[in-house]
Amino acid sequence: MRTLLILAPALMLAGTATAQSNTSSAGTASPTTGDVSAGTTSGGMSGDGTVGVSGTADAAAANGVTATTDANARFNTANNTARQRSTATARDDDERARSRSMTNVNPNGDVRSNSMTIYKQRGEKPVITRERTVNGEPK
Repeated sequence: MRTLLILAPALMLAGTATAQSNTSSAGTASPTTGDVSAGTTSGGMSGDGTVGVSGTADAAAANGVTATTDANARFNTANNTARQRSTATARDDDERARSRSMTNVNPNGDVRSNSMTIYKQRGEKPVITRERTVNGEPK
């Protein structure tokens, strides 16, 4: 099993403070009935002159074939934005799972999170799960 955790602490930004605070998060995971699994989460916040993002990625292949994870975060202090993305993939001879989560903190303070997972077994249709939130509200 491979697990990756990235926590980007809130970044204090100069400028005018806003009274509004927004948070959002999203996460999906593949079904646990097979030999492979992948799951990701991503979240963010904005308010009072700060922005922050965090995320996790987890992938496992029971037969030890292939499992990879990745996560990264970027901040732009010039316009109060932040972005975080997590990916996880796992596969063996007859199954594959992939998960991706992403959060964007926009200059206007909106926090948008998206997550998607695809699980595919040989000979079957893929199972796709999606989640999207804007400022904590499902969309």
